[in-house]
Amino acid sequence: MGHGDRGDPAREAPSRAAGEAAKLPSGRHRLSRDYVASNQRARILRAVTEIAGGRGYSQLTIDAIVGASAISKKTFYEHFRNKEEAFFAACESVASRMTAAFDDAAARRTEPDSRLRAGLGALLEFLAAEPLGARMALVEVLAAGPEAVARRDRVKQHFSTMVAEHLLAMYPDFPEPGLAAEVIVGGVHEVLYSRISRGEAHALPALRRGLVRMYAIPAPRGADH
Repeated sequence: MGHGDRGDPAREAPSRAAGEAAKLPSGRHRLSRDYVASNQRARILRAVTEIAGGRGYSQLTIDAIVGASAISKKTFYEHFRNKEEAFFAACESVASRMTAAFDDAAARRTEPDSRLRAGLGALLEFLAAEPLGARMALVEVLAAGPEAVARRDRVKQHFSTMVAEHLLAMYPDFPEPGLAAEVIVGGVHEVLYSRISRGEAHALPALRRGLVRMYAIPAPRGADH
């Protein structure tokens, strides 16, 4: 992998990052063309996630994707121009659901501090449930080139914007909220990176309280959630 220890693969549960797309029935069927295309794409993304997240980006090849998704090369090229485009799409799938988990959990709370804690908790739970997707999107992305890293950085910027907004809601006169949010998100990212690199994605939810305390996001007395 080239970025930290891979940990124990036996501890990594299968990822659901690309959805549960079953292999289509052979021969004639009455499935719509759109359904078939959606199914094929989902299987490709699941294969990319399993290969890149389980074996490393260096092992991601067209042949490996085709074999893991049980499609033909012709079908692969009907959806993606190359493996890089498929990798970007798989990472986007993980990133969109990761940000949605944070945003949706935060939106269900009214107090700004509770919103941050709820969002962080949902994010950690998501990554724990998607260990292969987490490794692909947070660790293996560094091996996929500058475009992949730029896409990852845009996700980090989304979280920085959210944190800055919540900081200002809690403290209207907070000095340099954008910089503070960038530091918070960068620090959390490094913690996530190190744990996921070691194959410890399953343990991420237990870090929530410590991360909240580390970055001085206040919690009401006695609040655990």
